[in-house]
Amino acid sequence: MILKTAKPNYKQPQPEQFIVQATDVTSGEMYRYPDEREEPVLRGISFDIRIGECWGIVDNEPFELELLLQIIANVRPYASGRCSLAEQGMMRRKRRILPHVFFIYGGDTVPGNLNTLEYLMYVTAHRGIPDRKRQATILQALLDSGLYYLTLVPMKQLTMAERAAICLLSAAMSKALLVVFSVAELSFPPQLAQGIRYVVELIKKRGGAVLIGARDCGFIQTACTHAAFMVGGEFRKSGRVDVMLKTLDQRAFILTSETPVKLEEAIHIASPNLQTYRFDNEVHIYVRNGEAISQTKLMHILLDAGVTLDTIQTSKPTLENAYREVLAGHVI
Repeated sequence: MILKTAKPNYKQPQPEQFIVQATDVTSGEMYRYPDEREEPVLRGISFDIRIGECWGIVDNEPFELELLLQIIANVRPYASGRCSLAEQGMMRRKRRILPHVFFIYGGDTVPGNLNTLEYLMYVTAHRGIPDRKRQATILQALLDSGLYYLTLVPMKQLTMAERAAICLLSAAMSKALLVVFSVAELSFPPQLAQGIRYVVELIKKRGGAVLIGARDCGFIQTACTHAAFMVGGEFRKSGRVDVMLKTLDQRAFILTSETPVKLEEAIHIASPNLQTYRFDNEVHIYVRNGEAISQTKLMHILLDAGVTLDTIQTSKPTLENAYREVLAGHVI
């Protein structure tokens, strides 16, 4: 975790709309291939983060994720394009954490000799709030976020994901306009993800924004308002999470059968317009081009074909499956 304390004469920016504006950002870091061809690790990255938004960047390559977040936070320079924070330009080659940015890198640098409450009291001590009031605020936040069970647990006994969540809570109590949460190597169980969602809301309500880099699609879906899928150093799809779920995840049903090959063949014969993918004993049915099919109609198709099922389940859209669709090239 990296903390930056503002200088006494520092004047906080007051952006009207945007916290981050990135246009065609390309990294200076390069991939070199066996044929000596070189290619930038990140190419043509463009997106805007407005006040009150939480963006989650998803990528299976931790290095690419961390590089992008470090560029946005002004930790690393970039080769070309334009990036501004809080509607102010950034020096392309200047590497420093700006006072209005709170950068969290996992949770491995958190001191382990303090418990959670002591740690949060320690890192917020310089903010000029009386101890009792500050302690009451911290305890209320731990309670409301559902992270109260961590209050008296020594930091060294917390998982890396739990430490990162506590670091994010300390960021919520700062005045940072942008909180960067770089957690590409971590996975967040549902209870912890819900707690982080509450903390993200605290940051948004005070006029800040959050940028998360992770491989955990379920966590991004829970915590973020917006998401971007990065593949091979480029953004493939980005936008509001709710819109991406509707447009990218077109899986309609999940069927299980002891004879999945026969089941898939019967579906193709009875209804050629339905697209299927087989995974072990499961057959996933996708509906393309907005064509809808009810579970009742599907059952009639299967009964007429003489196929029996073990189970049929209506698929609930998920960001993880949307990402799989993009990776598989099913979404253009």
